[in-house]
Amino acid sequence: MKQNDFDKIAAVYDWLARFVFGKNIIHAQKFFLNKISDGATVLILGGGTGEILAEIVKNKNGIQVCYVELSPEMISIAKKKFDSNHQIQFIEGTENNIPSDKKFDVVITNFYLDLFSNQSLKFVLEKIKKSTTTQALWLVTDFVNDRLWHRAMLKMMYLFFRITCNIEATNLPNWRNEMIKLGGIEIDSKFFYGKFIKSSVFQF
Repeated sequence: MKQNDFDKIAAVYDWLARFVFGKNIIHAQKFFLNKISDGATVLILGGGTGEILAEIVKNKNGIQVCYVELSPEMISIAKKKFDSNHQIQFIEGTENNIPSDKKFDVVITNFYLDLFSNQSLKFVLEKIKKSTTTQALWLVTDFVNDRLWHRAMLKMMYLFFRITCNIEATNLPNWRNEMIKLGGIEIDSKFFYGKFIKSSVFQF
């Protein structure tokens, strides 16, 4: 099995998220989408089954979206939600497959940064940042580890995803600190689900 491979659970991924977290996952991911301007170029990494993608193209005019997802099964599900009228480029891959000829006004990484070890995350973030425009916005929604029950939940979740999806990480990287080290300024944030899920807006 390839690393970070979500093909096996693609069909039930959204159901699993709702079963564990209710609507908190989707609410968190949608919360700062109003920050995206009409006409923006948007890069989505680890887009999953396209729920957030649907929300963006429905409410924003003239945007161009590059949707990068490693799982072909996830991409297949996402594609069924759209028609050819939407300017969406679907790419099977990771941050290594971001088109080199494009610069993006907005980056969205929802539950993507948690897939990497602290050591790998630094290089992943640097690679993504090279694809952004000046003053780009970076929307991040991911887990935090600030309480004892957070730690217990994360331990179970990482065990599950290590077994089913062969993810690289064994524990949650400090993604917020790494974003700040990269030069990002956290201009807004919101917590969900007992402060276990955080949505942040960074500007570079």
